[in-house]
Amino acid sequence: MKEVTTKYGVLKGIYFIDQYPDGEIRDCTLNELNELKTLYGNLIPQFTDDSERRKRSVSLSFYSNGNLKSISLQNQIELHTSIGTLPAEFISFYEDGSIKRILPLNGNLSGYWTEEDEYNLAKDFELNFSFGKFTKKIIGIQFYENGEPKNITLWPQERVILQSPIGTAVGRIGISLYPDGKLKSFEPYKPISVDTSIGKVIAYDINAIGVNGDINSLKFYNDGEVKALVTSNNKIEVTDKNNNKRVYKPDLKPSLLDEESMDIIPLTIEFYQNKVRFNNSTEHEYDIDQCKFSIETLPLQIGGACSGCSTCSGCGI
Repeated sequence: MKEVTTKYGVLKGIYFIDQYPDGEIRDCTLNELNELKTLYGNLIPQFTDDSERRKRSVSLSFYSNGNLKSISLQNQIELHTSIGTLPAEFISFYEDGSIKRILPLNGNLSGYWTEEDEYNLAKDFELNFSFGKFTKKIIGIQFYENGEPKNITLWPQERVILQSPIGTAVGRIGISLYPDGKLKSFEPYKPISVDTSIGKVIAYDINAIGVNGDINSLKFYNDGEVKALVTSNNKIEVTDKNNNKRVYKPDLKPSLLDEESMDIIPLTIEFYQNKVRFNNSTEHEYDIDQCKFSIETLPLQIGGACSGCSTCSGCGI
């Protein structure tokens, strides 16, 4: 294809291109060396797939105004950030040009290149926050537009010790921060008892996966009060002022991987303005001062066999 002029230089060797309706470039894949002049130095987007871990992918993405949206780099570089110098193979940007996300590694997992292979390439990085200091391998870091860290996604193998609003806790998968650096959320490594405005609830998401460090099951307000949590083994009975009772608990469903097993669907609980809400539904919302709450702990059954009965009451759920 013919060369395309951008704010960062002329692109050549365009193997694939996607454009906005007005013809401006949206995404492209390159097969020749190009060097982009950016605020962060001269960057070389990926143009070869000559290794088992780096397959050809979108090299560059742009906003409709022509500003760079993301770049997959040919080789890992180092970037200076508010929390230190970070290695990067992929960078995304806000529309104003500030860094949005950094991935130290950007390999393509396949039958030839596994998650373990990628993890073994990752390097330890020192993180120092008000709620904890630790040196761990990270999948990625997202930043606020002012450059302060927004969230960190950890490799599944990693664990971190946090001084959280509920005390010392062990986290996994992800951590998110408020702009002032306070802890916003984290993913508990194991079930942990949390004091809430309706009583003690065990916070733990048995189905948590490491997609994004901003999506965690235990969340706090900026003042440290519990904002929301997920429980996999608490049953909560709500009695309102008219003595009406309603029970909320984790659910069970047949496993997609093993038809003879059952998967737990955790219960989501949110707290705001002296109210509690279950499963993200306004229809299941209560004024805390006008209700009584009875909390029971259920056995946490992982991968249990389905007995084939008409209800799940026999399983304790």
